[in-house]
Amino acid sequence: MNTDKTSEVLATAFAAYRINKGYFSDTRRFSEEKPTLFSNKDMMLYNMSKDGQYIPHDFAKFKVTDEDRAIVKEAVAFVNKENTLKALANKLSDYMKNLIALMNSKELRADEFGIVAVLPKIYFEGKDKKDIKAKLKNEFTESRHIGTIGETIVGDFKIHEVKWVEKFSCHVLNGSMENSLVSFFKNFEAGKEPPKAGSTVKLKGKIKRHGENFITKFPETVLNYVRIF
Repeated sequence: MNTDKTSEVLATAFAAYRINKGYFSDTRRFSEEKPTLFSNKDMMLYNMSKDGQYIPHDFAKFKVTDEDRAIVKEAVAFVNKENTLKALANKLSDYMKNLIALMNSKELRADEFGIVAVLPKIYFEGKDKKDIKAKLKNEFTESRHIGTIGETIVGDFKIHEVKWVEKFSCHVLNGSMENSLVSFFKNFEAGKEPPKAGSTVKLKGKIKRHGENFITKFPETVLNYVRIF
């Protein structure tokens, strides 16, 4: 079976992640007016195809940039370091064992692309989690639950993080209001970009529950029925 140099496969994975603005495990076909959203694995397979067979007519090959290639070493080093203790304690999942073995290999087969396609997601989310954790622990030690369950609140929401949750086909927004941590899930209209991390928006929403932040365990207020102005 043909193989490809691992560093180039991983660079292609980062290019696919950049183009898709995230990771998608399944290819999604829409109407003729809306382009197909190819899964990251399929993008890698089609882009690295040597004979051009079985490539969909609506797939456009893309360029892997020097920036995509440059970040591969950093990502591999990060994932290796973050999982060292778990590996020593034999607490890694089978998936992580496979990923770490493959990303440190010299060559990869096409049937292994699906495993390493997730590397950019793991790297960026892991790195962001560490940065956000440090920021939250420094700035939100006094976070408190806002309002009462079922109450409607209106105010300024500072966005700390915006993530696509494939399981629910929507975004989760983590941020703060009144110097306290707040989060909610939100569907955005097709073609409409969600607000960016670091920005502040005005919102109206209903308090769903009082919980805790998944990173710091500080008190966090969870909203639903959120409208962003």
